[in-house]
Amino acid sequence: MLWLGRIFTGLVVATLAFSASKKLGQSPEVIQGFEKSGYPGSVLLAIGITELLCMVLYAVPRTAVLGAILVTGYLGGATSTHVRLSEPFIAPILVGVFAWAGLFLRDARLRALLPLRRSP
Repeated sequence: MLWLGRIFTGLVVATLAFSASKKLGQSPEVIQGFEKSGYPGSVLLAIGITELLCMVLYAVPRTAVLGAILVTGYLGGATSTHVRLSEPFIAPILVGVFAWAGLFLRDARLRALLPLRRSP
């Protein structure tokens, strides 16, 4: 269970790191995509840094619950943007599900707080 949680966590961290690096790189394609979404290119740096901060908080065991909450909020905004533009929005939802599944599988305190089955 612990290793599966670490794998899920690694996938989430890799996805967020890749996404943040694209934003921080500020390539013309990314800027155009953001402007098409209704966001000015000038917000890319702030959004990329925010995404990295959420990712780091999620990856560190001591702050993982706060990180998961922040990642969920961040991904909620991404989902909302995709819905508003009538684009497929399953990807940010799946990343959020994997984030919480990874945390649930690797943190016994969370499993005790949110048991999926009752103890006999």
